[in-house]
Amino acid sequence: MHQYYPTSPAGLGAFTTPTRQGSYGSNYSAYSASTPSPQYSSSVPNSVHTLIAAMKNLQSTLTLWSTSRASPDAVSDAYMQFGVGFNAVVWAFEGSGVDTSDLHQIPARLRAVLETCLGEDPSPAALEMYQPRIRQQLYELLQGLKAKQGWQ
Repeated sequence: MHQYYPTSPAGLGAFTTPTRQGSYGSNYSAYSASTPSPQYSSSVPNSVHTLIAAMKNLQSTLTLWSTSRASPDAVSDAYMQFGVGFNAVVWAFEGSGVDTSDLHQIPARLRAVLETCLGEDPSPAALEMYQPRIRQQLYELLQGLKAKQGWQ
């Protein structure tokens, strides 16, 4: 199982790439797709709900940034919350024996788009230019989660 650990922002508007950690050893190896843990199975809906809330918060913080009512640091903090929510989802699904490796690159791709967006002067036009790519990453994540919830 892989885990993403968002790290603290390096500076004004800076993002750091969540880093992947290897498998978690004997505790995780006890779980398999054929025998999901009830503890993890019950946490899937909660973790998905938390991640969706973090995604909405990120989008609203970006909207505030575009009108100079939120700093790049605030967007970075919202991205970090997204990363924490993403980690919880990975733990919940993989603890239930559902592979999430197809979703692991989404946080890094989202971060890359956010960094480029925040490199612009804050304006609705700047956000409008990058919003389709931001939404595409979030959409891909939601579609992946939806497909995986069907496996539960």
